Amino acid sequence: MCLQWLESTGYRFKRYNYMRKVLIISYYFPPINMLASKRYGTMCKYLEENGYKPYVLTTRHYEDRENGIRLEQEIPIDKEQIIQIGNVRSNAEIRNPVWEMVLTLLMNHRYCPRTIETGGIGWYERVKAEGNLEKLRDMDVIIGTFPPMSNLFIAWYLSRKLKIPFIAEIRDLISDYSETPAGYKRIFWLDRLIERYILQKAAAFVTVTPGYKKVLGARYPRKRIEVVYNGWDGDRAEKKDVQEIQTEKYLYYAGTLYPHRLESFELLVRCLKKMNADRSEKIKFILRSAGPVDLTAKARYIVRQEEMMEYVQVLTAVSEDIVREEQDKAYINIVLSSLHSEDRALMTTVPGKVYELLKERAPVLAVVPDHSDVAKVINYTKKGIASVNEKEIIDFILNESEYYTGGQKIEFFSRKRQSKKLCRFIDRLLVESYGDGRLSERIVKRLSGRYHK
Repeated sequence: MCLQWLESTGYRFKRYNYMRKVLIISYYFPPINMLASKRYGTMCKYLEENGYKPYVLTTRHYEDRENGIRLEQEIPIDKEQIIQIGNVRSNAEIRNPVWEMVLTLLMNHRYCPRTIETGGIGWYERVKAEGNLEKLRDMDVIIGTFPPMSNLFIAWYLSRKLKIPFIAEIRDLISDYSETPAGYKRIFWLDRLIERYILQKAAAFVTVTPGYKKVLGARYPRKRIEVVYNGWDGDRAEKKDVQEIQTEKYLYYAGTLYPHRLESFELLVRCLKKMNADRSEKIKFILRSAGPVDLTAKARYIVRQEEMMEYVQVLTAVSEDIVREEQDKAYINIVLSSLHSEDRALMTTVPGKVYELLKERAPVLAVVPDHSDVAKVINYTKKGIASVNEKEIIDFILNESEYYTGGQKIEFFSRKRQSKKLCRFIDRLLVESYGDGRLSERIVKRLSGRYHK
């Protein structure tokens, strides 16, 4: 009778205050201070107010202060809602002889695929061996977030075991990314094969940029895809008064270095050299590198080569509190990305740091082509410019940056707003997956304490 009444009244989740349960598979989660852990490390705070109680399957991490890895992020949910299996050290132990053979073969031929990595495969095997499925029986939906690929492997595995849909969240293109560690090469056909096999099993996709949606939409035309931006959290900084502006002006960047970011860094150092050669008031540049060590050394070499040691500092990583303080005092905050407009993967990538900089006082200069997705975000919010043209970069730093204070459209990218968007997308997906009738039956049984798989 209760079930018939729910169906006849056109049951909808929110009307009856029914809390669904979502299982998020994320190798990185607070307290580790990785950028990858910030997405759900922040969004989990807002899921319950939108009808979803989050549970997170993750692994244990350790501090590595030399490389800027700290356990300092606030944990956004009760510890009872966090399931930890394995740790970053034990996950490197491969127990399956087949996987061990595959990984050895790839290593011997200096291949570095995006879809198969030692720690990820080890964690996937541990979850299958040690995961308690009975504790997960009343989950309604699973989100597996890439990277790493192990998150998607586990999401697909649990989806089959629990007979519930999983959403593949793509924060980085899988088989389109060409950059590799020094001395290694990609194996694109293998990445594409594994990508297709896993993603075709997903009920839907969530991406973090419109560019990713376009690429995946062309490749998987039958899949429902939603863009949920990484966004920013907290309060927006107030505009500086004239008295607050620092007498010593500096550009500021804090984050991980990659080969493509080093190219942008070198371009910016050259621009700074030209500016300071003709000015009595010098502008400095502070780069806080979170590694790797070899690329940090290359950045310092570039500074020496350009004879800019007096004006450009390449410093080691520090705590987030210090980074926020330095960002707040910066004249301009910097985003480093690829200079190459033909690089589809990087042109459609928007680092999470970009959104965090939207709420800061200082304007943003992104060293990236002006048709990239990074440029679209910065232009939309009127927070700065994106350019790889030396003249435009110099003009912005010297003459135009003060006009880019950001508009009301910055609010669109708040984590709170994006969390709501994600939950409404899951609502629609669950109705499509189960149908109103079957979904209502699950809910009635759950509420009456009789729901068992």
